[in-house]
Amino acid sequence: MSHISASLLSNAALIVLFAVLWSRAEQWLERHALPFKPYGLGLLAGFTSIAAMLFPLQVAPGVFIDMRTLVLALSAMVGGPLAGLTAGFCAALFRLWVGGAGTGAGLFSITLAAALGSFVGLRHEQALFRNSCLGILAIGAALAPLCGVFLLPNDLWPMALEKMIWLAPAQCLATLMVGLLIRSEARRRAEIDLAFFYKVVAETLPEALNAKDRQGRFIVANPATARAMRVAHPDQVIGKTDADFHPPEIAARYRADEEQVYEKGEALHIEQPFQSSDGRKGWFSTLKNPIRDPKSGEIVGLVTHNRDITEQKELERQLQESRQQLSDALSNMADGLAMFDREGRLVFCNGRYQGLFSKTADLRHPGALLSDIIAASKAAGEEITAEGEPGLEEAYLPLPRPGTRELRLWDGRVLEAKTRSVGGGGVITVFSDVTRMRQAEELLRDVNRTLEKAAFTDALTGLFNRRAFDDRLTVEFARARRAREPLSLLMVDIDHFKQFNDHYGHQRGDDCLRAVAGALGVAARRGTDIAARYGGEEMALVLPGTDAAGANEVAERYCRAVRALGLDHAASPRGMVTVSVGVAVILPEAGDRPDDLIAAADSALYRAKHAGRDCVRCADTERKGRVPRGRRA
Repeated sequence: MSHISASLLSNAALIVLFAVLWSRAEQWLERHALPFKPYGLGLLAGFTSIAAMLFPLQVAPGVFIDMRTLVLALSAMVGGPLAGLTAGFCAALFRLWVGGAGTGAGLFSITLAAALGSFVGLRHEQALFRNSCLGILAIGAALAPLCGVFLLPNDLWPMALEKMIWLAPAQCLATLMVGLLIRSEARRRAEIDLAFFYKVVAETLPEALNAKDRQGRFIVANPATARAMRVAHPDQVIGKTDADFHPPEIAARYRADEEQVYEKGEALHIEQPFQSSDGRKGWFSTLKNPIRDPKSGEIVGLVTHNRDITEQKELERQLQESRQQLSDALSNMADGLAMFDREGRLVFCNGRYQGLFSKTADLRHPGALLSDIIAASKAAGEEITAEGEPGLEEAYLPLPRPGTRELRLWDGRVLEAKTRSVGGGGVITVFSDVTRMRQAEELLRDVNRTLEKAAFTDALTGLFNRRAFDDRLTVEFARARRAREPLSLLMVDIDHFKQFNDHYGHQRGDDCLRAVAGALGVAARRGTDIAARYGGEEMALVLPGTDAAGANEVAERYCRAVRALGLDHAASPRGMVTVSVGVAVILPEAGDRPDDLIAAADSALYRAKHAGRDCVRCADTERKGRVPRGRRA
């Protein structure tokens, strides 16, 4: 064997060995030393380059060629720039150590090959799997030694080029061969890894996954399938059919579903009941998908994925039952219920809600906008509002605010609407018919007013009674003290009233009392004046904010008004009914009491009676002059 043939065979063996070792080293480094992967691959390529330089072909005296550029270019493209740099560094050191006339050219070709591989690898992430990238790399690796020739002495160019030109195609072919070999190994390893990944996924999948042939026999099964069949290991499922694990009728149903997949050639997704050999019943959500031969396209089996949905089906049953119960409860509510989303769209309502609004019931259904409902209600005059004012529903657009409000409808009904916020920005409103409640409340208020009036009104005269007089006098006394205003009191007594009763009888006496009381009510011109029956034939008039002059004027006017009644009184020296009036005025201070004012007015009345009756007397006061003068309105 010639020296050239031996060198070529040695280099060919080296590059094949490099391809095999590269694949194994890459796999090992990925699993055990990933951070050092570029450096490990670079060292492998560097040592292979050195080994290639040990079996060179001499092309000129002191000038040799080998397969180093192939190894360096491939390592840089596949392993990355760090791998190429490491490999180039190792090869360059060895080439410097060897020396010779071609040292410069060798270093140049090493650098050029490593740079070319790095460039192609960086331009395309999956350069190894692109034929164009692999072709460019092969041509570059073959031309790199030729480019280095021009760094040799001029007299060596013809000889070097003559031998290197016919070696360049072999270099290019070798690069392509090694690249394709590394690519094939990479794909095979990827397929193995993918198959391993699928296997792990299938085994760890908590749901049953299996494959069957056309006869319904299990050919693949994961552990979940074994658990579903109540066996210890998936191997115990292989070669058997559904009939070995399920009752005949269920196994027949499964087989019918499979035949449907074979007939239509399409995936089938169904829910189906199951019953295991131990009597357990449940439900599967099943996907049956046909398996086709990659070459002929013929269906050769099917893959089945079963998910146990027994608990889900039970929850769905309970949910459906709960929904039905809730729907029944809402439908039979005495109140109307409506739910609106954040855009004011009705998403739910019960029949009672629609029945409460008879004029727009046909519009109040899920999907309708509140604005449209209100516009129709307004046009139909469904809600009664003050002129120029919006209805309560209209005022709450675009969405009712949380709270309680009332709506008065055209037929006299009153609805109470209670609104609460719900998730998602919507609201829920409960409408209650409170018509009877409001009517009862109004009736109760009327009764209370009647009772209050009866409790504070004298039945005979229509004036305030003694209880009301005491309460109102206490209130006005306190107010006068706070405001530093005078408070006047007139005490009135009908002259010779006992003799009037004895002469005319009690019926006429009551008539007389009513007439005199009426005149006293007329004298109380202001809303704040208080006319009351004090007891028997005695009456009183409280005049807030009135001084002595004003009170005396009212008293005199009242006496004239009684005389003007012209009531006959045969037992009276004057022949008619008259009254005596005692007047008292006070500017309340600390320590003063309402009883003091009553006592003063009563004393003044006593003086008026002893002065001949039918007159007015004002009470003397120890604080004379301390009562400011005011005016009688």
